[in-house]
Amino acid sequence: MQGVGEVEGGHRDGTPAAAAAAAGIDQGSHTVELRACAAWPLPADPTCASIARRTFRRVAAALGLDRDAADDGVTMVSELAANTLHAHREERRHRDQRPERGAATPELWLYLRGAGRRRELVCKVFDSYPGWLHGNVPGRRPHPAPADAISGRGLEVVHELSRGRWGYHLTRARLAGWEVRGKAVWFAVPAAAAAARSPRGARSAGPAWIPAATAMTEFQEALTDHGFTGRTVRADDPAADMTVLSVSGGLTVWCWSGLAWLRAPGYSSDQWRYCDLVEVAEQTVAAYESLAGVAEPALLADAARAGA
Repeated sequence: MQGVGEVEGGHRDGTPAAAAAAAGIDQGSHTVELRACAAWPLPADPTCASIARRTFRRVAAALGLDRDAADDGVTMVSELAANTLHAHREERRHRDQRPERGAATPELWLYLRGAGRRRELVCKVFDSYPGWLHGNVPGRRPHPAPADAISGRGLEVVHELSRGRWGYHLTRARLAGWEVRGKAVWFAVPAAAAAARSPRGARSAGPAWIPAATAMTEFQEALTDHGFTGRTVRADDPAADMTVLSVSGGLTVWCWSGLAWLRAPGYSSDQWRYCDLVEVAEQTVAAYESLAGVAEPALLADAARAGA
């Protein structure tokens, strides 16, 4: 299947639209190399998968990914993009039941995580249908989907090719605005080859030291890139090289001596180096949405009781 303005092999058709699309991919590749998150809109139509494949392959080539890892990634992103068509139909069917939620076309996000031999390219596909909130996630069933199943098999492919390095979480759109809620389904592929090709200006993947206050500022920029406009409270302690950001009630992010982590009810105390501030921001938004999903029904119940 051909994408818009370009075939799978990478030959452009020479139109202005194709040139603009290619420029967008190239700019996104540079963004990923600089250890930021690049995002592209995906159409909610049958061309969605082919455009996602083309974009992933171009970025993987720019990063110098192993050919097998790149091919696996192309297959997996195609499956995730195709699944958004089903999600889009479900969103339209349930929209009247959840008028407070906005709707948006799917989005493709790519960023680097980890360092050295453990570096990997993270691929996320966002859609505005949260789904799967009560278990029964396709691809994680006790038994494989039957041969004639019309859903679930794509995520089983993702599970196998990623060797279990995939998942999903609640989040909000990057391109359509913070008010658009939904989910991101992700996988990760090895990207160790990118270590030798980091361009000048990229954040170091090694143990280079920066002050905690500087790291927290970069983290806040990553939240802003994700559209977060909530009220936050920040406290810096330069003498201790520590800073903490209160994102919401019960959710805080800490930076101290080269490490960052978040604290929230029900979340583990995973720590990340400062080269992974995009990942910290992703985890923070997911935690925020999970907490909101618990708090909002309670607030609605309290309001109902108060009005009774």
